[in-house]
Amino acid sequence: MTQANESLRVSSMGMSRRAFLSAAGLMGLAVGAAGTLAAGEVSVAHADEPVDVATNGGFDCMRTFGDNTAYLPVKKAEWTQLNGPVGFEAEPVDPSLISRTDTCDFLVIGVGIGGMTAGLHAADEGANVIGIEKMHAGRMAWESVGGYNTRMQQELNNVPDPTEYMEAIMRASMWRARADAVWGFIQGSGAAVDFLNDMVIKGGKGVSFFSTEQPPAANKMDVIQAEHKINVPEGVEWKSWLKGGFVWDSLLTTAETYPNFDIRYNTAGVQLTQDASGRITGAIAKDAEGYYAIEAAKGVLLATGGYEANPALMQAWMRPEDYQTVKPLAPCMGPTGDGHMMGLAVGAAMDPVPHCIMNFRSVSQLNANKCMTAGIWVNHRGRRFVNEGLPFNYAANAINIARIGGHPVWFVFDDAAVAARLEAMPALRDDIAASEADGTLVKADTIEDLAAAMGADPAELAATIETFNGYFEGVEPRDAQFNRDLGKSAPIAQGPFYAGQHTCQALVTVSGLIINENAQVLNENDEVIEGLYATGNASGGLFSDAYPRHLPATSTGRAVTFGYVAATHALKGE
Repeated sequence: MTQANESLRVSSMGMSRRAFLSAAGLMGLAVGAAGTLAAGEVSVAHADEPVDVATNGGFDCMRTFGDNTAYLPVKKAEWTQLNGPVGFEAEPVDPSLISRTDTCDFLVIGVGIGGMTAGLHAADEGANVIGIEKMHAGRMAWESVGGYNTRMQQELNNVPDPTEYMEAIMRASMWRARADAVWGFIQGSGAAVDFLNDMVIKGGKGVSFFSTEQPPAANKMDVIQAEHKINVPEGVEWKSWLKGGFVWDSLLTTAETYPNFDIRYNTAGVQLTQDASGRITGAIAKDAEGYYAIEAAKGVLLATGGYEANPALMQAWMRPEDYQTVKPLAPCMGPTGDGHMMGLAVGAAMDPVPHCIMNFRSVSQLNANKCMTAGIWVNHRGRRFVNEGLPFNYAANAINIARIGGHPVWFVFDDAAVAARLEAMPALRDDIAASEADGTLVKADTIEDLAAAMGADPAELAATIETFNGYFEGVEPRDAQFNRDLGKSAPIAQGPFYAGQHTCQALVTVSGLIINENAQVLNENDEVIEGLYATGNASGGLFSDAYPRHLPATSTGRAVTFGYVAATHALKGE
């Protein structure tokens, strides 16, 4: 066993916060040991050299916060899908290694959508801003932005009721969300989203946001008219629902017009610095040339994203069923929990574990997957287990539970569903054939043969489909088991029949450091850590158990809003 591995074999009865953070950082540094670089070439953070530590190499994540901590036992599971470069270092940096000290008014650590909004706002107010980003670019994998009382909503007379918005977020969290943070998000989001839109338009590339009008939800979930989607440039054909890259390109152009906003890529935030009073005064950064200090007179914002690319943190803070059978969606190697660990190292409070992840039921550009809501979803026994019309996140929860034990979960449909979609999706049959070839979809002329191909009980699957088809025999179709809206469904009766495998996907983790309505990070006594702010998926207080996908763009809205709010408060105290 290597010395690094030996150091990780700590007693579960006496692991300090620093020891946990140090070990979590070391494990995350094993880039490529078990993770995948399927996302393409990445620029790694300038942290310590990778160490010989297996993804789960004997590391005991118990006692994350010291001896005064209790944990519920869960079965171990591994997250090997992503393993990115960790910038955070738990051990204090030797002062002799710090080559210089730079100064600014406001320091942004992590230049994604939240950090970019904060940096642009602070620069627009005349502050000198430094933004450090350990990767070669900020993350762009998002779809829209949520907010209340924007000019775009006002123009359409589409402003949501803020109290209904508040209640919807609180209900989705089972009232575990922090009311001050939720209300701060709602009240601050209008100005923040308007500012973001102004900055995007300023880029001059034909990109902007618009307020959406959403119909009532058939699944009886709350509908809040808070989403702002993206207008792409005229003449551009774009099929993906992730359009954040257009916004990002415009923001980069706008940022170039602010000489007082210095963005430094391939530069990792290593650790925060404090004065004798405990106030955060800046950070230690590391680039290709080594360590240097950055002093920030007004404040420091942690905007480093989640930790889905850090196996140690995923395995320590997430429910195993939320990640053990899923695949990454739009994978990025940057989110390794640097902001979480930097905050914890200075005494910050964090959302209680288990943390919340943004899971989606099967998402694919393949047309075959567009048939998943045409029929029914069944487990390995051939039984339905959920209302197939649920929002992506809740559907993913049900699928992940059904897959415990490693069993497949299937969406079953018939040829009538395929024929009904051919005009809109001419390549559907080709995609079905491709899915058959790669083993993710099976096809048969009879239900019994389909069950055999799925590995399910033929009698059980036939009974399930017979029961489902019976729901259409009345005057009004009605799902008598899960109360699904059957208005756009039909019986499964025309062969050949198909079954595709469900594979859920995880986009980001969304739990983090506790903040107040001003985006200030709080300690374990619920007191402000002066000079320290957090936004986006490095921040917490809004979500619990499951991300509320039925309230679109709340996560991105949070990042934009609290980035804007943090800059405002740091510079003006308001």
